[in-house]
Amino acid sequence: MSETSGTSQAPAPQGTRPSTPRSIRPREAGDYPLEEFIESRGFRPEIQGLRAFAVLLVVLYHVWFGRVSGGVDVFLFISAFLLSLSFMRKINEGKPLKLFNYWLHVFQRLLPVATVVIASTTIASFFVLAPSRWSQMMQDATSSLFYYQNWNLAFSSVDYYAQNAAAKSPFQHFWSLSIQGQIFIIWPLLFAAVAYFVHRYRGNLFTTAVFVFNTVFVASLTFSIVETNSNQGFAYFDTRTRLWEFAIGTLLAMLTLKWKAPERARVVMGWIGIVGLVTCGAILPVERAFPGYLALWPVFSGALVIMAGSTNSRWGVDRLLSSAPLQSLGNISYALYLVHWPILILYSTAVGTSRVNFIEGAVIILVSIGLAWLLIRYVEKPLRYRKDPFVPWLMMKMRFKTVFSVKTWADQVAFLLAIFLVAGGPLLIAQAWLTSQNTESTRNAELQVQTVNDNYPGARAIGGAQQGLIDNPIPTGGDVKAQYESLSDTCTGAFAPSDAALASYCSLQKSGSDDAPLTMVVGNSHAEQALSAFKPIAEQTKTNLQAYLLGGCQYPTSAVTATHECSEFNSKLTEEILKRKPQTVVLVATAAQARSNEEKIDPALDETVRRLTEAGIQVIGLRDNPRFEFNIYECGQKAGSDKSSCARPASEKYAAENPAKEVFDKYRNQGAVMVDLKDVYCPDGTCSSVIGNIYVYLDDNHVSKTYGRTMAQTVFQRAAEGGWLVGGRVNL
Repeated sequence: MSETSGTSQAPAPQGTRPSTPRSIRPREAGDYPLEEFIESRGFRPEIQGLRAFAVLLVVLYHVWFGRVSGGVDVFLFISAFLLSLSFMRKINEGKPLKLFNYWLHVFQRLLPVATVVIASTTIASFFVLAPSRWSQMMQDATSSLFYYQNWNLAFSSVDYYAQNAAAKSPFQHFWSLSIQGQIFIIWPLLFAAVAYFVHRYRGNLFTTAVFVFNTVFVASLTFSIVETNSNQGFAYFDTRTRLWEFAIGTLLAMLTLKWKAPERARVVMGWIGIVGLVTCGAILPVERAFPGYLALWPVFSGALVIMAGSTNSRWGVDRLLSSAPLQSLGNISYALYLVHWPILILYSTAVGTSRVNFIEGAVIILVSIGLAWLLIRYVEKPLRYRKDPFVPWLMMKMRFKTVFSVKTWADQVAFLLAIFLVAGGPLLIAQAWLTSQNTESTRNAELQVQTVNDNYPGARAIGGAQQGLIDNPIPTGGDVKAQYESLSDTCTGAFAPSDAALASYCSLQKSGSDDAPLTMVVGNSHAEQALSAFKPIAEQTKTNLQAYLLGGCQYPTSAVTATHECSEFNSKLTEEILKRKPQTVVLVATAAQARSNEEKIDPALDETVRRLTEAGIQVIGLRDNPRFEFNIYECGQKAGSDKSSCARPASEKYAAENPAKEVFDKYRNQGAVMVDLKDVYCPDGTCSSVIGNIYVYLDDNHVSKTYGRTMAQTVFQRAAEGGWLVGGRVNL
């Protein structure tokens, strides 16, 4: 009996079990095709033009305006649209998806050009970038080759110190290609799940596909909005926050297979989409607000252009997109995206500018287009359309006596493995070597400053003959983040904060018993610098040192000027200090400015010092170190023996009077101590990159721990002269 028959079945004999219903019959070859599609096959020049237009916007905004355009979102969206059209047709016609062959085809097309750019950029970077950036550069190159650069950048973006330690990477743009590569793995698997359900359980193709990809869209967009609001730096590079953009591409592909807007409407839609794309980067803060709901702007703009399609109208935007210049640019769009960014970054670094002018930008764009054409002409096309299989060709080049061929898929696998081996092997070896060298460099720098050293006196040489000594100064390079001082232990037991929310900000170094005097260093990364001077003091005085630190959050900071996290941190920290009552609290009392000699104090400073000193707590206020508009550490590394070009007059970096002095003088008799280290950072009125054969800074505004440790004696003496008692106001 057929499954659709309406005839009732005779009841089963008494005492027997009813027969089990038959399982759903899988579809057979005769059941296909499942649907009628209106979307025609073949090349669509307007999409090729849209891809070129999006990449051109990316390049122009990067080079001339120093902004992010939103064009990358369209680039990603288009790739999902085209991929989805292909897989929907295969499922509809009952054809095998051949996922493994698809993956081999895609990466065989993408990897050669990307590998050449990665290798060339790596070599050029060794000549242009300062040695302190080599380690991070190698990490970026490796993660770009293996398609996880977005995660590498995501975890760096939430590291406050990584943001300050280096300028933009010449590999930073590979974040989007890494996400795209990951999607080229994930999306076919989702379509395979759709195909299985449709074939095995006779599910409706569109209903199943819409359910799967709409679920991805809703979940990813919701997550994207939440994470962008709470942690935008991480969200920008997070694959999960970008899935919805690809999902829209898939949903749009399904829509175009079944529906087409009226011709007049499509003309209007196309131009609205183009205007939206052009204005997105100018109006929206893309780099600071994406990929939350604001990213819907460029994605929907691109969707309107695709839905407009071929309008057959003289006024349609497809006439522009199908023009010869954009079609030619579309042919090299992938390579153009790859090369423009490293050229821009390496040139800007070489000439020492953060922004190029119009003429420089025009040259960079033209050179990028020329290099992109060469890459497509002499790298991609010869390899993509090669006639000879790779394995036999390689065996002949290596002069094997016996040459044999292998199956196509094996040949493609061998080709990809060869790329990873030839390019990835040296990158991994170089990265391991640099890591080893950096570790040795850091260890050597620490050993040199543990005691008075005539070769590396640092701040101890101020006023003496060796103050201007420059002879292979330390630290020589390595991971600049290693030059941030830290405390080795977590805050547990007797030192655990009363509010558990503060635990993640707390660290500890015990040099005495639990009841030994406690010095608490609080605030931002500039307070963290002070640990390098106070650690030796704590070790020699057998006292304990505790730190509560939040990068970018000065203590104290008034609620009006602070972020929510900073405001919460400061409020809870004040209560913790008053409960614990350490003998001493150390904070940075002023905030220097990179572009002027203005120094600021927070309105909450006076009230905070009053509250703490009235509670019997000594407060040491440090005057902030100079900040610079450029990376003074890299400048010093590149300058050779004459580093005067990196120096700046103290009058350009410090105000005539210390603005925090009045506050600390006011509470001096209650235990407030002001420590002004202006002459330690800028002896003889000059703020130099090297003092006493030690680099003072690790970037544009943070003092290296190597130099900081040579400041310990000066800090202790000046604090003691100001009335500081290590054991507290009551000498224990």
